[in-house]
Amino acid sequence: MQSRVTISGNIVSELSEKIPSNIIALNELIKNAYDAGAPSVEVSLDSTKKKLIIKDTGEGMNKSDIDTLFHISNSNKIYGSLNKKYNRYVQGSKGLGFLSVFKFGHKVQWETKKDKGYRFSLDYDSLVGQYDISECVIELIEDDSIEKGTKIEISIDDYNMNSLLDYFKEEKNYKKILNAFDDDTFDINIKIDGIVYKSSSSIKLLDNAPDYRLYQVTYNNDDGKIKFLYNNFPIIEEKFFVDSTRYKLGLELVIFQLPPHGKNKIDRLYLNPKNDLTPLMYVNCNLFNNYDMFDPNIMKNIKTDLVLNQMIGKIEIISADKAINFNSDRSQFLQNELTDEIKTVLQEINKKIQTVGSQHKKYLKEFKILTSSELPEECDTYTDVEQFRKFICSDFAFRELVEIERHNNKIKFALWGKEVWATIQGKTKTDSKGENKTGNGKTIPAIIRLNVNDYMKIQIPSEQIDLFSYIASVRNSKGEDVDKSKVKVKIDNKEVNNILPSITSTKKLNIEYSFLDSQTGLVIKNIILEFVVRMSDFSSGKTKPHLIMIPAAQNYTLNYNPYINKIVEQINQLDLKSYKEIIACCLRSLFEISLDAISKSTKYSNFFGNEKDFSKKVSMVIKYIKSNPKYQSEIATAAMIDYHSLGNILDESAYETGVSKAHLGAHKSMTYISEMDVDNLGNLIGLFLVLVNEMLNNSNIQ
Repeated sequence: MQSRVTISGNIVSELSEKIPSNIIALNELIKNAYDAGAPSVEVSLDSTKKKLIIKDTGEGMNKSDIDTLFHISNSNKIYGSLNKKYNRYVQGSKGLGFLSVFKFGHKVQWETKKDKGYRFSLDYDSLVGQYDISECVIELIEDDSIEKGTKIEISIDDYNMNSLLDYFKEEKNYKKILNAFDDDTFDINIKIDGIVYKSSSSIKLLDNAPDYRLYQVTYNNDDGKIKFLYNNFPIIEEKFFVDSTRYKLGLELVIFQLPPHGKNKIDRLYLNPKNDLTPLMYVNCNLFNNYDMFDPNIMKNIKTDLVLNQMIGKIEIISADKAINFNSDRSQFLQNELTDEIKTVLQEINKKIQTVGSQHKKYLKEFKILTSSELPEECDTYTDVEQFRKFICSDFAFRELVEIERHNNKIKFALWGKEVWATIQGKTKTDSKGENKTGNGKTIPAIIRLNVNDYMKIQIPSEQIDLFSYIASVRNSKGEDVDKSKVKVKIDNKEVNNILPSITSTKKLNIEYSFLDSQTGLVIKNIILEFVVRMSDFSSGKTKPHLIMIPAAQNYTLNYNPYINKIVEQINQLDLKSYKEIIACCLRSLFEISLDAISKSTKYSNFFGNEKDFSKKVSMVIKYIKSNPKYQSEIATAAMIDYHSLGNILDESAYETGVSKAHLGAHKSMTYISEMDVDNLGNLIGLFLVLVNEMLNNSNIQ
């Protein structure tokens, strides 16, 4: 005797109730199109014909796929896994997707074509009334005139039609459907009674209120760094490590300082149900309707002066972990260890972003960084532009990075594409006859005043340089301004015109400016231009060059000593003028650590033999690389340095001389070493670290 399982048609009704709203149901149908590899899907609502049509251009279904569609609660898909054919994360996995159609109406027709065209239909009332649903037969009609893809036509009932029409009246609602997927390969179009809305016409994130943008913030847990950009320049990096292999996290945010009612300048896509600005959260590229896991107002109850809640953008979570599950309306994760961890991480990174951003935001919006735009008359005697730095607000977080230029009695303070000017008051001027307006008739020193420092580094290949552009002003002994064209320019004692051709190799040039005053004679001003190979800064997020930079690609890493990078970062945080002595000692330590690493390696255990002299050991390393073209080529390739440029800067005598000065500075008297000497040592150690790193880690260097 046997019995059999009978499944009543009521199961369809009960399972349909797991889909709580028509918006969730619509998202499910769009997800089906996405999983089918469709480049586009159109959702069309016709209130006159009372039809809701979802049409995609995906791969369509064959007989086997249709059988799978109606195999209730069965699926061979793994949610969140990568479909390599379409390079998309799989969305469906419950085997309940087709039930979404019954959220809108009871009569549904499908047209689909993969290899053959099929048309079939279902009546909800008939299906629910089945005594045993497993015995239900669906008639498939072959029709090869059907277009490739899938078209679902639903006879929508009045309630759901009016509900959808009301929902789509609000811009923030239909835009969330249009942006249901964070994927440029998938277009969503909505047609409401003939009016078409397209996802392709959505406003790009960075096009929202650019005049009021404070920061752009990015993060991905692969590199573990929160990166702040201001005016498209990287300005801050903060480490934030996520210790998990079960998911990936990425953020792209824009933070604003908006005026009253400024919210109206932002795309309404980024409004939550309370009409507050919010980033959007995506899980495996599909919009997750959650607005509390990353709440922009999180700091309001912690510390109000650290609030940066005017933010929009996207948060992306990627995971194929089975623990990733949602409640029925897809607005919350089901609680478990993994989802609790994700919630905690999102809260902490949110607080970190707002705290760090708030601590650095002062003066950035209006860029009013000066204590005064009118400078006292005594500033006219300043010969070094650094003397004007004291007029920058002391609490401006980026005070030391501001670039200062002088243009006669105008001083420009510039940073990250922003600038502000100050004027020196009471500067001596001449009247229409060219006479000194001070009226005292005294002869004063003639002067050439430059708007740059007297020592500059320029990366090669350089552009042509107008050397006159470095002149702020020229004044004769009568206090009269002198035209720049009257100034002679010499390079290494050879008179030239004011245009310096592009420089393609490393070198130092001594630039001399001079003019002959009719009363006081010759006036001379010198600067040195050092042309260096492309440099990679050890510390990211800074635009002002640091003392130690390496001639290498930006992602080049040193790994022969666990402390080397930290030491370099700390040196680069010190001001050369204030900490010259400490820096000199630290630079010597970097050489010593590197030499010690060579001596202790099995590869070079007897490299230095009986040599004890510190400077000569450094010179031996330079000679070892320079004497072997193959080794030099390996280093040039690994560090992305031009081979000939590398040869030019592998100068044994320069290293021996420079390191000798570091030795004196560290162990005898600091009067033997100048700021320029320390700066030169910074250049030398940058390359030396690369040489040692390649010697120890490159198998082609024996």
